[in-house]
Amino acid sequence: RTSKPSQAQRLMAGASEDGMVVNCEHLLKFVAEAKEEGNAAFKARKYSDALTAWQAGLDAIAQADGRPMLVEDMRLVVVVRSVLHSNRGQALMKMEFWRRAIKDLDEAIRIDGENVKALWRRSKAHEALKEWGQAEADVEALLSPRLQEVAGPLLVDAGLDAPKLEEARARLRGCREEAERVAEETFEERAEDAAHRGITELRERFEQVTRRNGLRGNTELAGELADMVTRPGGVTAAFVAGVYQIEEEDAEIMLEWVRKACMMQDELHMQRVV
Repeated sequence: RTSKPSQAQRLMAGASEDGMVVNCEHLLKFVAEAKEEGNAAFKARKYSDALTAWQAGLDAIAQADGRPMLVEDMRLVVVVRSVLHSNRGQALMKMEFWRRAIKDLDEAIRIDGENVKALWRRSKAHEALKEWGQAEADVEALLSPRLQEVAGPLLVDAGLDAPKLEEARARLRGCREEAERVAEETFEERAEDAAHRGITELRERFEQVTRRNGLRGNTELAGELADMVTRPGGVTAAFVAGVYQIEEEDAEIMLEWVRKACMMQDELHMQRVV
C-alpha cells in the first residue's frame, strides 16, 4: 500500500489533489518567492544567503520530478530551473569559486541550451581559470546563428551584442594561441629549465644543511667531500654522517650536491677541451 504524500510535500511540489498532477501555479509561486529572496540577497552582496534561497527553489522543483505535468507548464519549469542554476553560478563567481560556478552553469545549460546568460557566465568562469579553449567555445556558441536568432535581443539587452562577442572571441583566441605556443616549447628547453631549477634547489638545500650543522665556515668541506666522492668505491652517507657528526639524511644531501658539482665541473672541462 502506497502512503499519501504529506501536506508539506504537496505544497512544495504543487501537486493537485486529483491524481498528483503537478499544479505549477503553486510550485512556481513558491519558486518565484525563493528566486526573489535570492535576488535581494545577491544585490545586498549576501552571496551565501542568495545561494541558499535559490537552492530552496531548486529543491522544490526537484520534488516534482517524475510527476505528471501539463505540457504548457513544462517549459516554464525548465526555464526557471535553468535560471536558478545560472544565478547560483553567478553568485559563486562573485565568491571566486570558479569550478563550483561552472558546475551550476553546466547544469543550467544542460537544462536549457538557450540560456545565453549561463553561457556567457561560464565563459567568464573558464577565463578566470585560464581555460581559454573552453571560454572561447562558449563565446562561439553565443555567436552561432541559432542562438543569435532565438536570443539575439536578450544578448543585446545584456550588453552582449555581436561586435562585443566577436571582440571577446578574438581576445580569447589570442590567449589560447599564446598558451599553446608556450606549451609547445621544445623538450630540450623545458628539460634545461627543469635541470637548472633542480640544481638551484639542491644548492639551497646543501647550504641549509651546512648552516644547520655548523659547517658553513669549514673551508675544507667541499674538497674533502669531493675526495670522498671520487675515491675508488665511492662513499656512503652513513660514513659521511659519522665523519661530520650529522644526520644521515643531511649527509645524503651534501653528497648529492657534491656529486652534481663534480659532474658539472667535468662537463665544463670537456667543453673546454673540445
